[in-house]
Amino acid sequence: MPSIFKFLRDLIWAKDASSFSAGVKAWAKYEKTRELQYLERAVQNHQAALDARVSGHPGRPESLYHTAMALWAQCQLGTVTKENATIVISYYDEALRLLPLVDKAGHRAIVHNNLGLVYFRLFRLGEENPEAFPDIGPNLDKSIENHRSALKLKAERADPNRPTSLINLSIALIQKDNEADLTHAITYLGEAVELCNVKASDRHSLILALNSLAEAHDGRYYHAGDVKDVVGQVDALRKVLDLLTGEGKGRLIPLLNLTNGLWRLCEQQPDRGDDLDEAVRRGQEALKLSDKSDKITHFNVLLTLADVLFTRYTQFNKKSVTDLDQAIQYYREAIDPDPVDGPDPVLYSSLASAIYVRCQDFGEVDGVTLEHAFSYSLEALHSCPQDDPLYMKIRNDLGSIYMAQLKNSGEEGDLAKDIPSSEDTVPPCPPDDQDYAHFTEAFKDAKWIFQGRGGHSEASDETVSTRSRSGSRAGSVRSRASSVSARSMTRSVSRSSTRQLSLSQPPLPT
Repeated sequence: MPSIFKFLRDLIWAKDASSFSAGVKAWAKYEKTRELQYLERAVQNHQAALDARVSGHPGRPESLYHTAMALWAQCQLGTVTKENATIVISYYDEALRLLPLVDKAGHRAIVHNNLGLVYFRLFRLGEENPEAFPDIGPNLDKSIENHRSALKLKAERADPNRPTSLINLSIALIQKDNEADLTHAITYLGEAVELCNVKASDRHSLILALNSLAEAHDGRYYHAGDVKDVVGQVDALRKVLDLLTGEGKGRLIPLLNLTNGLWRLCEQQPDRGDDLDEAVRRGQEALKLSDKSDKITHFNVLLTLADVLFTRYTQFNKKSVTDLDQAIQYYREAIDPDPVDGPDPVLYSSLASAIYVRCQDFGEVDGVTLEHAFSYSLEALHSCPQDDPLYMKIRNDLGSIYMAQLKNSGEEGDLAKDIPSSEDTVPPCPPDDQDYAHFTEAFKDAKWIFQGRGGHSEASDETVSTRSRSGSRAGSVRSRASSVSARSMTRSVSRSSTRQLSLSQPPLPT
């Protein structure tokens, strides 16, 4: 009898070995051709082999992770659900329990990496649809845990899969969006870039590592405010674009992010004329590649290029009205005629600022008047939350525009009827805020005009005029609250391009 059982067992095992071999061959063809017929064959054959390799079969661990890998690829091409994701995870978990801890073939590292990818995908799906995939935080934590385990098993720098583990762990850590995890990600990605540079053939991994490094620097700057992170972001994105020469729309997001990074750098460290010129060139190239089919990206390209042109005008001693006119044009093109969430206060406030400076420095022209500046500023005020520092800036802008109109014409015109009282605008500004002195001084002037309507003193007139034309403050509307505006824009992440846009590239499979 034992011999009969052995004969039957060997017969079954021969059949499952044949199925497994067919699955491996089909998967190899799928990876080469990306034809779905081969993926379907891989799933069928690996599942058949797994069904035959019951508990205790020496080939069961290998069948588990091969089946999970093929099944997950099929799920991602179709529809990922909690049910099929649970099956894939259960296969990987069982494989880890059965695989030996000392694994010279590297199977445990592969399983940890792939399991980390599954949890990361579930995390992304949870961000899009939290009702269908509710465990957003735990899924991200499990992704990080598995990628860390994979990295520990790839401890040797010479290991060909170490860059993949470094990049995947870093991409997951970036999503935690805190300074400590971002710092770890920057360290890991720095090593990944070094290792990828050694292998000239690993271009895709190098581009992904550099883009992720730029994103990590951008995130850490958001938390810590260290300009060195902006420098790191700019350096990484320049290298990305060097690698993407001649790749058309593949350059768009890195171009936009580099334009934004250069603009931020020039705002933090003025007198960087070459960087500002580069920002304009990069932004113009991004605009040529952008179109309205991707509404969010196109909006950010227009807004960022307009901001760069406006900054170049305010920082350069040799003023160019062309920069101002182009900035106004791009701000206007960025306006959504039917916004879902209402008018964007950052955009409308910036447009009002550019028009105001243009009117003050070069006079009004058709379509660009103080009335237009006032109208856009009022629209920004109505759409801006009152607890946002930008709200205070906008109210100050309205007073500045009104004073300019009164000074230019000697008449109030139609602006005064909509000017809000300045009394409730100063209190929200903390006394230790660096813009507090500018705001309170401006409101003394505004309050005098609102209430006195009498002969304004020369000293007060000079104060308003000097502030509005000062090269260091770049006009009363934009500059007296430039830092306030920047902080507000930083919080308007999804609408103002102050955070780097992600390329949404998936982590790397092993």
